[in-house]
Amino acid sequence: MSRSTTPALAGVPGIQLIDFDLVTGPAGPSRLFLHGFGGDKHQLRGLGGALPPASQSMYVSLRAHGDSPRPAWGYSVLDFAADVHRVADLLRPPVDVIAYSYGALVGAACAATWGDGLIRSLVVIDQSFTADPAQHEADEWAEGSYLRWMYRYGRMVERLGIPVHVLAAQHSDMIGPDERGRMSAAGIRVTTIPGDHSGCLDDPARLAAVITGRPC
Repeated sequence: MSRSTTPALAGVPGIQLIDFDLVTGPAGPSRLFLHGFGGDKHQLRGLGGALPPASQSMYVSLRAHGDSPRPAWGYSVLDFAADVHRVADLLRPPVDVIAYSYGALVGAACAATWGDGLIRSLVVIDQSFTADPAQHEADEWAEGSYLRWMYRYGRMVERLGIPVHVLAAQHSDMIGPDERGRMSAAGIRVTTIPGDHSGCLDDPARLAAVITGRPC
């Protein structure tokens, strides 16, 4: 069921917290679900429901998504991660992070900056951590696009010191062969899953089975 809770920073003057749902269950781990660019806190609810029970599942809407604040600037991966950190005190550690697309960059930044023992594992659903300047677009999201595509985040995810499982969509060009090789060489588990970048979320039960290592 869902319950109303209040982060420690709620009500502090000048701070706007991102929108989130915290769903409590009978047992199991704490889980943090991070959606992709253009999604919101509902994008991974089907996957969360298909996974084994959790004691807590937090679904957030990242800044400028859903009902979360939309500041004029501040769209680096670290800005997004700090937003999540401001509400993460509601989660009992250790936390398993399951993140799709751009949300996986945010999840890796959370794991790298939140301190030992808080995040136990990271599941990445079809997200690259390499730089690709040709992808940068100088549109209304120019700052976020620049800070995403001009920098390589591979070393961050390769040095987390926690289990990382990358699910690469079969018909997506998001994660190329070279990056898969680097990840595997760094001890990161890489699994190919059916679908393209958006369609890989279409079968939550199948995706949950890959994450847990259990048959559907």
